[in-house]
Amino acid sequence: MLDARKLTDALVKLEKACDSLPQIAETATSESQGMLFVAAQGNIYSTAPGARKRTGEYLRSLSAKGKATKNAAAITVKSDSPYALYIEFGRPGVPVAQLQALALAGAINDPLTLGRSGQQWWVAGPVLVSGQAYAAKRLQDLFAKEVRKVVKGG
Repeated sequence: MLDARKLTDALVKLEKACDSLPQIAETATSESQGMLFVAAQGNIYSTAPGARKRTGEYLRSLSAKGKATKNAAAITVKSDSPYALYIEFGRPGVPVAQLQALALAGAINDPLTLGRSGQQWWVAGPVLVSGQAYAAKRLQDLFAKEVRKVVKGG
């Protein structure tokens, strides 16, 4: 038989975990910004050089912005570079759902790389998708940790 008081107490504890969403979003946002830099290094700047000079312009175009409400948190990663889509999806273009699935299947700290380089510039270099996957996983991990803490009475 269900105990209404115990259920109410459990719900109050879970609601308390939501109070931490702004802090969780802030932490995950700054870490996601770092993942964007790691992914850019792995997909562009640390690869074999090619015909184009590496200016760092794309790296400077990357950003992560988070926000939280009482019951939700979200992180947006983006690039304001005019060639971000060509880097992200390559030519002729890898479907975003395919890149997202690959990125989500990998380890949280490993950006998705598909072999793009200065010599193979047409291959997808999923910098933003790597940042998205990291943000999603990190938000989930941090929130789950907070839920466990409040449920145990911490």
